[in-house]
Parts: sequence; C-alpha cells; structure tokens
Amino acid sequence: MEEARRRGGLVSITRDNSDERPDPDALLRRVQEEEEGAQADARPMGRLKVFFGYAAGVGKTYAMLEEAHRAQEAGVDVVVGYVEPHTRVDTLALLKGLEVLPPKRVCHRGIGLKEFDLDAALQRHPQVVLVDELAHSNAPGCRHRKRYQDVEELLRAGIDVYTTVNVQHLEGVNDKVAAVTSVAVSERVPDRLFDAADSVELVDLEPAELIERLRAGKVYAPERAAWALEHFFSRSNLGALREIALRRAADRLGRDRRQASEPRSAGADDVLVLIAGEGPQARVVRAAASLAEASGGTLVALAVEPSEDNGQTDAENAQMREALALAEQLGARVVTLTGDDPVQPAALYAASAGIRHIVAPATRQRAGWLPRKDLVYRLRRAAPEATVTAVPALDAPTALASTGVVTGFRPTAADAARAAAAVVLATAVSQIAWMVSPATSVILMVYLLVALLLATRADGFLYAVLVALGSVVAYSFFFTAPRFTFHAYGMSAPIIFTFLLIGTLASSSLAIRLKRQAAQATRRSYRTEVLLESTRMLQSATSLQGCLEAAAVQVVKILDYPVVMYEADATSPGGLRPPRVYDGPKGEGRVVDTAALTTPAEAAVAAWVAANGEAAGAGTDTLREARCRYVPIRGKDAVWGVAGLVLEGNDDLGPFEHNLLAALLDECGQAAESVALARRHRDLTMKAEKEALRTNLLRSISHDLRTPLTSISGDADMLLADEGALSPQQRRRLETDIAEDAAWLIGLVENLLSVTRLDDGDVQVQLQPELVADVVAEALRHASRRIADHQLEVLMDDELLMAQMDGRLIVQVLVNLVNNAIAYTPAGSTITVSAQAEGARVRFCVADNGPGIADGEKTRVFDLFYHGASAVMGARLSDKALLPGVTRPAGEGGDARRGMGLGLALCRSILRAHGGDMHLTDAQPHGCVFTFYLPVVSVTDGAMPCHGPLDAEKEEGEARDGADK
Repeated sequence: MEEARRRGGLVSITRDNSDERPDPDALLRRVQEEEEGAQADARPMGRLKVFFGYAAGVGKTYAMLEEAHRAQEAGVDVVVGYVEPHTRVDTLALLKGLEVLPPKRVCHRGIGLKEFDLDAALQRHPQVVLVDELAHSNAPGCRHRKRYQDVEELLRAGIDVYTTVNVQHLEGVNDKVAAVTSVAVSERVPDRLFDAADSVELVDLEPAELIERLRAGKVYAPERAAWALEHFFSRSNLGALREIALRRAADRLGRDRRQASEPRSAGADDVLVLIAGEGPQARVVRAAASLAEASGGTLVALAVEPSEDNGQTDAENAQMREALALAEQLGARVVTLTGDDPVQPAALYAASAGIRHIVAPATRQRAGWLPRKDLVYRLRRAAPEATVTAVPALDAPTALASTGVVTGFRPTAADAARAAAAVVLATAVSQIAWMVSPATSVILMVYLLVALLLATRADGFLYAVLVALGSVVAYSFFFTAPRFTFHAYGMSAPIIFTFLLIGTLASSSLAIRLKRQAAQATRRSYRTEVLLESTRMLQSATSLQGCLEAAAVQVVKILDYPVVMYEADATSPGGLRPPRVYDGPKGEGRVVDTAALTTPAEAAVAAWVAANGEAAGAGTDTLREARCRYVPIRGKDAVWGVAGLVLEGNDDLGPFEHNLLAALLDECGQAAESVALARRHRDLTMKAEKEALRTNLLRSISHDLRTPLTSISGDADMLLADEGALSPQQRRRLETDIAEDAAWLIGLVENLLSVTRLDDGDVQVQLQPELVADVVAEALRHASRRIADHQLEVLMDDELLMAQMDGRLIVQVLVNLVNNAIAYTPAGSTITVSAQAEGARVRFCVADNGPGIADGEKTRVFDLFYHGASAVMGARLSDKALLPGVTRPAGEGGDARRGMGLGLALCRSILRAHGGDMHLTDAQPHGCVFTFYLPVVSVTDGAMPCHGPLDAEKEEGEARDGADK
C-alpha cells in the first residue's frame, strides 16, 4: 500500500506508539530519485562523436571500436548498432566483447539487404550506440532515406552516438572533392551535423601507408583494390583529400573557438545567394555558404520565382527546389520573391537588407531576337554598391553548353492563331477605312491598335514577333503602291515599315509584360490578403482546435490541396487526437478518400512527426511512402499539431508555396502557444484566487468558530455541573443559547460550502416553475426567530404567481436577506418582503427602514469577505452570512460574533447562476432595499408547480414547528 501511494504521488506518514521516526537519509534519497526521474523525463539531447577521415581504410571504424571498449570498461552501456561488414580481420576482432544489435533485413528488387535497425536501438536505449558510415543511404522501406537522419533521431532520444564519416561526404566540400578527383559523390551529409558534433576525432594516416594497406588487401579485396589504386586512390587524390580534411577540421576548431570567445562580430558580412532557376545552383549555394562561414555572417538564399507562363522547364523548377533544400541544410535563411527577371528583385532586397556580397551563377549571354547580357553583368549594373561573385559551372560544362542559349520564346499554337487573327482583323478594318479615306496614317494606327488589344490575351512574346512581322507584310501587300504586290516605290516606305515593325513589337511586348506583372501582382495580393486574414483568424482563436482549424482552412485556400490536421494531445494514443480532413471550395470537383488519408499507417507517420518535430512523408527523406507530407506545427518549446498536405502524384510545392506554408504554420504554432500561455495564466490566476479564498476563510473562521464553540462548551459545562443549582428558566436559557449557537454554526458551514461549490462550478442550477408564495413562505419559515421583534410585511398581488427558479437556492437567498435585515436593524423596525410581476419578470424585494448603508459602501457590499468601514455598516454587514437560527441582537460588544462577509456575496453568486443579478437601493425615508428578478411563468401555458425539493423543505419545516410547539 505504501508503494502504491508513492507511485501515485502521495506520501502517507502514519504515527504509531513506537519511537521510530522517518530516516532523514531515506527521505534525501527519495528526493534525489524524484529529481533524477524528472531529469530523465526531460530527455536531454544525446552527444555526437564523429571519427573523421579523408578516405576509406585510414582506421576510423577501428578507432571507434577502441573508444567503445574504453567506454565499456568505464561502466558505460555501449551497443554496436551497425558496423559495415568489411573483411578487415583486425576491425572485426574488436567486435568481440561488445553487444551487437541484429541488422534489419530489407528486401529491395529481390535482393536481401542489411540495414541499421533504428527501432531496436530506440527500444534497447543504451547510453552509447555505434553507427558506422554516417553518409550511407538507407534502402527503400526504412524509416529515413539517410542514415544521418537515424542518428539525429537517436540524439533526440537522449542516446549518445559514435559514428564515422569521410571528408568527401561533407556537403560543403563536395564541389572541391569533385574538382580534385573527377568523381561526384552522391552520398552526402549536411555540414550542420558535422559542425554541431560534440566531438570530432581526426583519424589520419600517411597516403603512402594507406596505399600499402590497399596493396596488402587490408582495405578492399585484391581485385577491387587494384581498380581503386588506378582511379580514386591515386597518390595525388589522397594528398588533396587529406589536405581538405585537415583544413575542414581546423576550420571547425577555429569557428568553435571564435564562438566561445566572442559573439558575432558587428563587421561580419552577410552573403546573399541568388537562386533563379538557371546555372549550377547547388555549386553556387555551397560557394556562398563557404563565404558566409569565412566572413562570420549569415547566409540568405533568395529565390526569385518566375511567372507561371515564362516557359521554365520542370527540370529547372526541380533544380531550384533542390537548391533551396540544400541552402536550408547549410543553415541559410530562405526568402522568396516573384518576378520574370531575378536581377531587379535581388538588387532591391540586397540594398534594403544591407547585404554587400551577392553570389550568383555564371551564365552566358542570352541570344535571340533581343539579346540580353548575362546575369552577373546585369547584377553588377543593378547593385553597384555590392560585390558580385560569379560561380562558374566547372563540374557541369556540358549542361551549361546545352542550356546557355535561351530564346526566351515559347511557341504555342494559341499565340500563332492570335497573331494571325490580329493581322486579319487589322487588315479588314484598314480595308474599310481605306475605302472611306485612303490615309496611310489611319491604317498604321489600326494595325497598332488591334495588335495592342489582342496582346492582352497572349501567352508569350512570340505573339509580339509574329504580329509585328505579319502587320508589316500585310501593310506592304495591301496598302503600299503598287497595291497587292510586295514592291514599294515610295522613298518613305522603308521608314514606314521600320516604324510599324518597331511600334507593333514594342506595344505588343509592353502589353504582354503588363499583363504578366498584373497577374503576378494579383497573385501576390491574393496571398498577402490570405496571410493577413490568417493572422486575424489565428489571433481571434481561443482554443488549440480553433487555431488548427483556421490554419487548415487557410492552407487549403492558398495551395488548393486537401489538408489532414492532427491536434496534439498527450492523453491520446500516439500523442495525437483523431484527425480531421479539410477541403476547400476550389476542390469541390475532386473526391477526397478520407479513409485512405486517416489509416493507422498515416497516423503513425503523423505521430512520428509530432514526437520528433520534423517533416516526414511524401516528398521528404523520412517515411516517404506515406500519402501525405506531414509538417509539425511548432511553438517555442512544443509541437501543438501536425498538418498533412495531400499531394497528388508527383506534385511538389514551389519555393514560394513552401515558404508560405512554413510561415503560416509557424504563425499557427505561435498562436497555439499564446492560447496555451493564456490558459496557463488563467489557471494560475484561478489557483491564486482559490489560495487567497482559502487564506481568507482560515483567517476569518478562526474567530467566528471559536466564539460560538466557547459559548456552547461553557453552557454545556454549566448544565452538567449541578442540575439543582439552576432554575428551570436558567436551564431553558442555556439550552436556547446552545441551540442558537449550533444553528449559527450550521448556517455558517452551509454558506461556506455553498460559496466553495459555486466557486468551483459544482452547483448545477435546476430550473423549474415554482409558486412564488410557497418560496417566500418557506424562506420566512427558516428565518431567524427574532423576526418576532420586528414588524414583517409580505406583499404579493397574485397568490398563483409563478417564476422559473431553483427553489432551494432562492430560498437561501431570501433567508440571507431577511436575516441580514433582522440582525442589523433596531427592534420594532419594519421588514417588507414583496414579489410582483413586471412584464416577463417577477420582481423580488426585501426592504427595511433601518439606518441604511452609506453611498460609498454600496458598490462593495457584495464583495467576498468585505466588511463596512463605518460602525453602522459594520453592524449591518457583520452577520450578513447567517442562516436560520441567528438571533444575536445588535449592539452586543466585546466578544460578539461577527459575520464573515459571505451572505450577500453568496446571494449574488446564486442569482448570477440563474442569469440575473442583485441590486441595492435606498428606502425612503431611510433603510435599504435589495432587489432581484426572475423569469415569470404563466399558468395558462400549462406550467404547474412541481412537488420537489421545495415541498420537502416545507414538510421538514412543518414537522420542526410541530416539535417546537
């Protein structure tokens, strides 16, 4: 039983007759165990140690296993999660004595593969896990696409990890390695993971010794070693790789020293990398990241999203998305803008943000009808105050050669048809105008006007070229002498043809450009309006569910994809509540398979996202077999929900949509956190108020209970001392005092219980029709017996008047008001209880002609524990909490009992629970009037008084009166 209490969070100390006392050491150990348990629940991040080398075979795995043996001898729980099954005898021998987890069997295309079993490692949960080959790509069917993501999940679970990686697998030096070795490494690790490692141990070996090991067959099999020596493992390659690895390790050490010694320098230069869908984007991003790291500044990735009809290919869009993902991996802050030409937005943003270093891809000059300078040249002209660095595509010359010449035109049949229609229409109108008045100026204006009008419906600049050429040809054939030939004899004909060609081309191009800009402005305005609307909706949300629902509606409105929304809840299975699927009005024509989107498998992916705070599902590297892309809705310290975006087929989000989604969900997370903080603040406020209530109750009750208890004890002692010494009148007086004091205590306890129940919301108001006359009679029956010392008047116009109420509670209100008037008005005063119908309400009044209450105190008489400042006010309010049986006369001093200030506060709470309130006014010429209203019930509506709690009270009162008589 004691153990059960301890587990439940309660410690019960029982006292027996022995002299044993709790052991202080045992109590201290218990406190320490609880603190350790709380720290364990916090789940701190695990520590990462990287064994770093420049090539395979330098001894990284060997050094890692040796370190594992040393840790195990020191008492650390070490488990080998996965070690590559090399044929190196010395390395395999070090596995002896270490616990090795069985690998996970994965079948891919009929081939059985062995992979690291992440779930087994999490279930085993040792202190240290060894995971070889950090950059390894997992086979399809594993949770994550990359092994470094498995390592990150282990670290989040609080498990330390030892791992190995070669320099060629680091993302930041991938281009350098490719330039040196002419080998493009596909398995790469983000630099952030390497830089954030708690410890990096450089495992170095002379290139000559590594080559000797290769020739001896200690690294690869003989046939594979011979091929490796001829290609990747040449002496020059190994020397260059070793230099890169040493420099990378030194850079990491120097950066850690700088960060530990001084904050970010004020003179650090931020770097802007331009991602515009052309050129070697990945190479540009890596170069910019290196420059930002060298200068100690921040890397900003600017993506300029072109218009939808600019002819950009799917490959270019995919290249832009990959570049943005790489920039995020390298720690860049991503910004997206819209425009056909990326130069002007990049220059304006760099100027506004104060960035003086721009990195852009080196592109060739565009050829076509209107040749344009290359991107870097135009950037230098648009941003003369910034340093523009061009990154050449050394690793992709063929790709640049194939995409270096861009025409800028997208030939479409629609534009050709529009151009032909414009020429035909202009020629027909011009023919009519020629028949009326053969003026060449009118004909030229017709061609310009028609070309301009139809340009507003064109898709690309091909229309402008075709309509300009067609207009010149048609004008030359139909309206130049000699007509209906392509000969022109006039000296001004070439000039007219030139101006017509240039004018038509310029006007059409300008109209098309304005159309595109208008479409971009409309698109941007729409999304801005949606974001502003999202902000308003999220700010007005008062619950977590409201925040998530508002975010889901806005995501559907912006992206036109169905959304599956999960709400975080620690008490639900998997930490998430059942999902809800949202689909907007734009998707009315599609059919959303709700059952397929809410399967247990999909819910498991969402639960993983909620637990780890990272995106997963379709289009990501984690659990990519899922149908939805799940994104966490994070606050500062918690995940409040998970949004699942239902992507169709191979659809993917563009950079602008991706940033928009991230911004909206981040704002939703902040709003959810604000709601949670407000709820927590409200709970703390209520807790503080309850603590204050408890303190005031204890402070007040100490005196109010002591006086009647002392009186009861003294009277009882006198009755028990000597029966013959007291006369019958004295005994009757003592018995009456005991009864009155006991009744006062009962009324005090009843008021205390009623106040606490109302404050906690435990009282359920049961409204039903009641006869007002019965309620008033019942209240007067329970009133103080000293009512006989006053003149009582009961005024009711209708004996059958009925009101909607909870009879017990309204009786308590009337009893408190009547007893308050009895106790604090002089004997012989008049107390009037009235109930009258006023329209749809019944007006209840309890009035007296006593001394009254000062105007300055009227607004506070209903406050809990309040007592008036004046003597009259103190007398009136001192016993306002009393219920039946309180008959102490006013003016009794010394130890006289005083009230706790509960009665009137209780009356107001009861009436507010009925949907009403109580009002205090002055009586004429003096006195007080307490008034409240209840809804009237018409007898003609068929309402009849119920035989319920009020009738039971009446029967009980009649039985008590009979006993008294």
